[in-house]
Amino acid sequence: MSRSNDIPDAAYRAIFLGVILYFALVVYSATTGDVIVSLASEFVFGAIAIGVGVVLFDLADGELSAALGGAVFLIGGGIAQFGALFTQSPTLNQMSSLLVFVGIGLYLYVTWTAE
Repeated sequence: MSRSNDIPDAAYRAIFLGVILYFALVVYSATTGDVIVSLASEFVFGAIAIGVGVVLFDLADGELSAALGGAVFLIGGGIAQFGALFTQSPTLNQMSSLLVFVGIGLYLYVTWTAE
């Protein structure tokens, strides 16, 4: 994780703003029942997962590590989320949630054990 300084601050800001947007869309969708906003929140969820996965992939620097594992799970989860969004498949939706959950767990592990 020594390369964390090489990742532009803009990438971290974009992910942070994406998370804020995601929660705002989820809250708005839950209060209004707006289906379009619900679909938008699912899209943002997939984009955030892929974005964090790309950052972790960059941090892994080609080494077999928890960062690389987290990147694979998050990117796979984001792709599964897009698949669930376009096919409305409950199986893909559950798979996406599971993959992202494991990926975030690995991300937290990498963050807590960073030097």
